Amino acid sequence: MLKLKFTKLVCCSCMLWGVSTSVNAQNDLQYLKQKVASWVTDKVIELKELNCDNTGINSFQCEKEAIRFSDGRFNPAKLDPNQTILILDDGLEFSSTVRYRSRIKAAYEQMNDGFYHQAEQGDYDPEFNLPLLAINTLREIDQFTDENSNETFIPALWLSQLKPEMERLYPASDNYSQYLDHGKMPLLYLLEHNPKAELVIASAPDFFKQKHTLFCQPDKIEEDQQSTNLVRLEQHIFEAADAFKTEVINGQNINYINYSGGYTLNTVKSDWNKFCKTNLPSNQTLKALLNTIRPFYDVLFNSEGVFAFQASDVNMTTTNNVLDIDKNYKNRMLVGDFTILDSELPEDGAFSYWKRPPELLYNRNNSKRWIDIFINFGIIEVRPFPYNETPLMNTHPLGLNSLPISSMQPSWAAPVALSRAIHLKNTIFIDKGLTNDLIIEMKNKMTPNNCSYQGWSYYRDYNGTCKLQDPLLHRQHEVYRLRYLE
Repeated sequence: MLKLKFTKLVCCSCMLWGVSTSVNAQNDLQYLKQKVASWVTDKVIELKELNCDNTGINSFQCEKEAIRFSDGRFNPAKLDPNQTILILDDGLEFSSTVRYRSRIKAAYEQMNDGFYHQAEQGDYDPEFNLPLLAINTLREIDQFTDENSNETFIPALWLSQLKPEMERLYPASDNYSQYLDHGKMPLLYLLEHNPKAELVIASAPDFFKQKHTLFCQPDKIEEDQQSTNLVRLEQHIFEAADAFKTEVINGQNINYINYSGGYTLNTVKSDWNKFCKTNLPSNQTLKALLNTIRPFYDVLFNSEGVFAFQASDVNMTTTNNVLDIDKNYKNRMLVGDFTILDSELPEDGAFSYWKRPPELLYNRNNSKRWIDIFINFGIIEVRPFPYNETPLMNTHPLGLNSLPISSMQPSWAAPVALSRAIHLKNTIFIDKGLTNDLIIEMKNKMTPNNCSYQGWSYYRDYNGTCKLQDPLLHRQHEVYRLRYLE
């Protein structure tokens, strides 16, 4: 009896401590939200007094100054080193430099030698010209402090009242829209939905552009060489991939990868038409050129303890997508998309046979056998673009608001799946290190094997795996778990 009473007392103490901790966290968050609201009110008043047509008395604040990536600083104190995300894409530098600099651990660019070079350690140092009012305002947000004077995360949704004045004084169309590329959406999604994550940004790989002389004449043996250009290209990519693994994957202690791109037979053909002045070579040669990318894929998708998420292609085939459908890349999840206002999916996505699952677009449906997970967007892609209560959100480039997205593509689904994985790691597997074995366990948890889909071929298409998921419906992201947003 004494043992039972003692045990009960300890459990009550733990519960009370947990409740107290939760209440304190909520109080801290409420204080922070009030502090931000007050700051936004004052900042809006300040910006309203500015006039950038050079007639205002404070027009000097509209004068543009250069801001470089190296001018800012990464602040690991407010982040979690076990949530280090590498994102490979185009158009990442602008928002990373001017708005979220303290969250960016490092930046890399693939240079003309085909290797990735780090910002601040050579010629690569992203630079943009902004008016002083924008530089100062965005820096204040990035370095905003809580009641203990510690820098902290501020969701873009808390800053929405600031957006109209900033757009009046610094409109995207006249100033920075040219810097916003494919990577803007996944980058900001990861930053906004994973408050403790630190990011490493890198340009999307473009090996054939960098080595187009080898790429365009694959069968040729140069005068001073013993190997064909194809062999030399393969060796170059192997060396570049090895350096990338050493300097980026291992050097920056990467835990997760977001790659909303890929190499296919069609992209090889496209690159040939872009860089070469001759007709397309034989299919055998095209396949050999595609195969030269394998060393880089090995680094992205088979590095020990690195969980990678790649956006799927559409209309996939065994010929065109040989690298994308290769199941030897054990640490990769290939991510697709679907959209419906009411998915009716439970938290684990388990769907009974008596209910028809949400429909996929035709060019996704014909590829579903190879795709590991499909993410619901919760929108309708037709005006007036209706959306449900938990749609996929798209963040303003300056991080001043987030609104429901109006279009769907797999590239936007990959960061959602990655964010779900981080949430899963921090709830179910919090005490486990991220290993290859855990990645398999996490994949099985994200898509459990207890589904029956009407209209799907069981053995060909899914083998019982619950591929259709709706993590936004169930708020399976860190920004919701930490109560920044509801």
